[in-house]
Amino acid sequence: MAKQFKPETLCVQAGWTPKKGEPRVLPIYQSTTFKYDTSEQMARLFDLEDSGYFYTRLQNPTNDAVAAKIAALEGGVAAMLTSSGQAANFYAIFNICQAGDHFVCSSTIYGGTFNLFGVTLKKLGIDVTFVNPDASEEEISAAFRPNTKALFGETISNPTLEVLDIEKFARIAHSHGANFIFWRYALLTVTPQLTHYFPLPLPYS
Repeated sequence: MAKQFKPETLCVQAGWTPKKGEPRVLPIYQSTTFKYDTSEQMARLFDLEDSGYFYTRLQNPTNDAVAAKIAALEGGVAAMLTSSGQAANFYAIFNICQAGDHFVCSSTIYGGTFNLFGVTLKKLGIDVTFVNPDASEEEISAAFRPNTKALFGETISNPTLEVLDIEKFARIAHSHGANFIFWRYALLTVTPQLTHYFPLPLPYS
């Protein structure tokens, strides 16, 4: 049975396991490209037949270590880094929905996300219905359609600082056979003793 580490240990140790003679702390790889002996090796990487690094915009050791640390902290098997929160939201929805699909979303979300969902995704044929997160389960359920693929929420909401009832949203989504996605903001405190861990998303998703 694998040893279970506390979040404090995972924050420091997860994502990087140095081999003999390697640095204890992961260096920041600043190279944009990586060297290989033959063009055939590069071709196999480009065709995703081999694993490795060839262009840092796609992946590099530093990014992989960060993703592995996040996966360990979240209890997942893998993670993906994006260049912005809006990119992460786009991938989360676009991975599940396609033109003609629909999802339901809490109305108390960041303004940029509201615009992404309500304007940009509609241009791609993905429709959204915004609901009051404090509404009853019956009222939120009424927004679901046969083509609804997901329920999206945000906690702690930006900028209104509302706490989403995660268990309620999870119940609603699962009762309709839909995915539950929630965006989680981390608030940093000046006193370490006041730091709280946010709920892990995977048990509810």
